[in-house]
Amino acid sequence: MDSARPSRKDRSRNQILDAALIEFEQHGVGGASMEALAARAGLTRATVYNLFPSKEDIAFAIVHRASAQWQPAFRKRLDAGESARTLLHDALLDAACWHSEHPNIAMATLLLTLSTDTSAEAPVDRMSFRGLLRDVLALGQKQRVIRSDHDPMPLACIVLGLFIPTVLYALKTGKALTTREIDWLLQLTIEGIGARSKTK
Repeated sequence: MDSARPSRKDRSRNQILDAALIEFEQHGVGGASMEALAARAGLTRATVYNLFPSKEDIAFAIVHRASAQWQPAFRKRLDAGESARTLLHDALLDAACWHSEHPNIAMATLLLTLSTDTSAEAPVDRMSFRGLLRDVLALGQKQRVIRSDHDPMPLACIVLGLFIPTVLYALKTGKALTTREIDWLLQLTIEGIGARSKTK
């Protein structure tokens, strides 16, 4: 028996996510119906609801699946001790590019992320990018480019607190974030949460 072969449940989940990616981009998360999504996936509406309680959960699962595809490369770079500033730049740029390619899904998930209580631990599939940022910032603390007198998770929330509205503004104006704008955002972020200057 091939243990690497996905289970029936995993196959159904991926069918739903593939169908939702098309439905959400055509009609928006709010405008898409579970019936149309189920039909496109070739599954019953009951099966879709059994695997995902809402369209928002499906949208977050799409984001998580995309993130899971590019995060391993970042994790290798993280383990290699690459510059935390470079990793932050590249992670934010990659995320911004994905969001600009999937604006309807991005708008729905980013708005929900902003309204989520970050003091509570979010479900794993909703915090993976936040978790990556946390780990990059922890590396930055070791490299002494990020202040070390605070836990890296609240600092990751600060980074997201600047990044998400910037991406949303770009999406609303129809302009993708450029490398230069990510550099500007990163400079603003690092200057706000960077290591304390030494007192004389």
